[in-house]
Amino acid sequence: MTKISLFFVGKLANNPLLASFPASISKTLAHFSFATDSCKGLKTNLTIIERGHSMQHSLTIEHKKKKLITILSLGFFTLLFNSGCSLNNGDKKAADYNADLGIRYLQKGRLKLANEKLLKSLEQSPRSAKSNHYFALLQQRLKQNDKAALYFAKAVQYAPKNPEIRNNYGQFLCDTGRPNQAVNQFLVAIKDPLYSTPEFAYTNAGICLRKTNNNAKAEEYFRTALKKKSSFPSALLQLAILYKDKRNYPKAQAFMMRYEGVGRSSPEALQACVDINSKVGLTAKAASCRTALLRLFPASKEAEQISSSL
Repeated sequence: MTKISLFFVGKLANNPLLASFPASISKTLAHFSFATDSCKGLKTNLTIIERGHSMQHSLTIEHKKKKLITILSLGFFTLLFNSGCSLNNGDKKAADYNADLGIRYLQKGRLKLANEKLLKSLEQSPRSAKSNHYFALLQQRLKQNDKAALYFAKAVQYAPKNPEIRNNYGQFLCDTGRPNQAVNQFLVAIKDPLYSTPEFAYTNAGICLRKTNNNAKAEEYFRTALKKKSSFPSALLQLAILYKDKRNYPKAQAFMMRYEGVGRSSPEALQACVDINSKVGLTAKAASCRTALLRLFPASKEAEQISSSL
């Protein structure tokens, strides 16, 4: 058995036997030679059986033509699978570039540009986990839940061990009323020893479990998140809210104070601040949080609730 390299097949272009081949064969060879130039480093897995140098001389011209056609045909189909290496690599780089642009536009709220770049990225590399993941996040923002579910599933299929994809998919499932499926996604992310931010998945799992009234397990996940990162704002806030709901206001206030040292203002946090401080008798603090909520987030549901109660 003798390995045939693309270099060898490329040299067939100069073989005088080709002069008698039909035009279709010549075109096949032309494509073959072009692919060879595009992927110089590629080796085919083809092999042909040589019957010995002496027998090769005794072959008729017709037999040689048949043998050459066989080589070309096998090589052509191999190149269909393998010779696109330089083009595929180029497409992958372009797809990654457009995906990165798309997610940045999404983060800035420029949704039309995000859509254009992410669609281009998917066109360049339909099986890119990154492109499918980011497009799913865009569809989630646009409230296109069916589309988001489809592209999250594709992203997981193409990169099943990516914890960031699992975590974001879990958030989507939790937000769309599938808490048990969501927790499964978070647990897959958590089990990855290379996941650099497991506190996100633990906290998200806890938030989702609270929707099923499994507060004990939720608290366990929130506390585990704080073991991973003691100043993680989201876990601190969720524990403050959990203890508020359990009417353990001193503990709720303790976690609220820790949150205020590291977290940002949000409708949820300011609402918790109002509720907790009102219960422990810190009326001035509660009033300050109420004013901030109405001023900073007037269109939020939390602000609407406070306005209706005044």
